Amino acid sequence: MINRPEIKQEAKSILRGARVSPVLMGTLVLAISLILDRIISLVEYGTLFPDLRILEYISYLASADPMVLLNMTQEELLAMAGLTTSVTVYSLFFSILVSLFMTVLYGGFYLYCMGIRQGREMPVATLMDGLGLAGKLIWCSILTGIKVFLWSLLFFFPGIIAAYRYRFATYNLLADPGLSAGEAIRLSCQQTRGMKFDLFVLDLSFIGWDLLASLTMGLLNIWLMPYKTVADLAYFEEGQRRVGRSPYGSTDEGSRPWEP
Repeated sequence: MINRPEIKQEAKSILRGARVSPVLMGTLVLAISLILDRIISLVEYGTLFPDLRILEYISYLASADPMVLLNMTQEELLAMAGLTTSVTVYSLFFSILVSLFMTVLYGGFYLYCMGIRQGREMPVATLMDGLGLAGKLIWCSILTGIKVFLWSLLFFFPGIIAAYRYRFATYNLLADPGLSAGEAIRLSCQQTRGMKFDLFVLDLSFIGWDLLASLTMGLLNIWLMPYKTVADLAYFEEGQRRVGRSPYGSTDEGSRPWEP
């Protein structure tokens, strides 16, 4: 029986005891993500903060004639705010490249969280450790995205269920790099059998924190992201035990996941 309050309390204790600050790691991940996102905005719109320009113009229109907004498309708002979308082959390629890089970066962040759950010292350089599994992490992300999308075509709820079914796929690759992306996904299906509702309730229990994070313009996520991941990994460990596997494979002995 999974004890969610106990797991969340344990996660907080683990974060407090981490020798390399989880807030620092969360800050680095979110800062890199923000910087890359602003660069994409600069490439596509010619400004680092197009949202602010749009909000300023909407405020101006609303003060003059609120009804004008009702019949305007996003493209018209962009144009009237002096912004033009310039999506070229190069900007599209850069956006895809950024997305792939963030997949690998989050892989390194998950490795950090796996390490501190085992009481290991995980340096800042751990964020780049996902590069050792870049190909598999990216392919796994693509495969799960396709599968969730296809299930979503049937109806909204099958897509949600599929997302929970494949939730541990990335963790599986990081814990056992010998797996292929397909094997990691199939293993996740076994691990989450009978656990999907528990995972849903776990996510639901963070709604209050998510709302607070939105009120702080996402700043709270520098702490919330490690907290949620460390708690989520407790469920992954339980999933591993259910299928007769060691929680972190070779990392239990202190080596990096892809090292023999």
